[in-house]
Amino acid sequence: MPYLTRIQAGEPDVLFTGRPVAYERTGGSSGGSKLIPYSAQGLQDFQTCIVPWLANTVRRHGITGRAYFSISPAARKPEFIGSVPVGLSDAAYLGERAGYVLYQQTAVPFSVSDIQDISVWRAQTREYLRAAHDLELISAWSPTFLLRLLADFPDTRELWPDLKVVSCWTSGPSHRYVKDIRRLFPHAVIEPKGLLSTEAVVTVPDLTGQPALACPGFFEFAQNGQVLLDSELALNAEYEVMVTTASGLYRYMTGDRVRYDGCNSDGRPLLEFIGRDALTSDLVGEKLTEAFVGKCLEMIPGFAMLVPDVTRPGYVLISEHDVGPDILSLLDNHLGINPQYAYARKIGQLAPPRALKCRSPLLIVEKVMRQRGVRLGDVKPTALRSEEFWLGLFEGCRI
Repeated sequence: MPYLTRIQAGEPDVLFTGRPVAYERTGGSSGGSKLIPYSAQGLQDFQTCIVPWLANTVRRHGITGRAYFSISPAARKPEFIGSVPVGLSDAAYLGERAGYVLYQQTAVPFSVSDIQDISVWRAQTREYLRAAHDLELISAWSPTFLLRLLADFPDTRELWPDLKVVSCWTSGPSHRYVKDIRRLFPHAVIEPKGLLSTEAVVTVPDLTGQPALACPGFFEFAQNGQVLLDSELALNAEYEVMVTTASGLYRYMTGDRVRYDGCNSDGRPLLEFIGRDALTSDLVGEKLTEAFVGKCLEMIPGFAMLVPDVTRPGYVLISEHDVGPDILSLLDNHLGINPQYAYARKIGQLAPPRALKCRSPLLIVEKVMRQRGVRLGDVKPTALRSEEFWLGLFEGCRI
């Protein structure tokens, strides 16, 4: 019987000691959603990474006022396997003590997470934030979550004059939104977050805000068929992360590509998130990864995503802006760094990339990911989607 089936049936000591205290579903960004059990120690490992980072941020920036930690609307109805919940509140990852402190300081009550109607959730969240004039800290995973939530808000310098820190993803595909975040919060420090997923915490910001390898868990790094330990990594080289966790994942390929940037003063490896190797598109053998495509799209401002067109094999650039032939030619050249793509273009297997200007394409992405059970605040910007249905959805919002 498969391990997960045995765990769900209530059998103890399968893959880890005891029974799970919770389950989480992955977002399914690179395929179907997966059910991940959390052991008591596994959940404690999340807290061991997150709570010290939060305490350091509060201490380093002298935060004494209220804070806003992104609270998403309910993505799905309450679900249990036996008596074990599927899905945890954001506060559960902080532990009881830190969660209580956040409960006392939060600018938006946790109860908004019970709202399933996005428009109602958004209106109430915005109302609470408008009233929080002593707000000093904003923490959200996705920068696009903040940009959408606070669209058309008044000048944040006047609304929140004491705002000190905005923490969100700033690397990989999220990097293109950092300028927009800085414009929205010109008076605050923009602090990067680490690399965290449903499966594991990979990096946590250190005392200087750099992404240091997390302590809980055992990490290995794959490159060109080799598997290395962190002590064997080469400066500026890129690797795919493999992790073994206390929740029963063994040598699990996360699909995350990172770059090794040396060690911090404590000797911990510094790993910059590049993108997702697990997100791959392959129409005629070209095998484009999201990490690679993200680099190719760096010259395009705002929303930019590549999706496949299977009717005339090739790729379509989805953007909010007009994209001229010069940019498309440059994109084609960048993609041609991949030799399989270049060969497919040369022999006519792949058509040249074309552009599709869309109205609010991020709304389309949010809707699809919400249907997959992803919390709104966890929707990650991505440079590539491989499923065939995306093009049809974006065609529907063509400008």
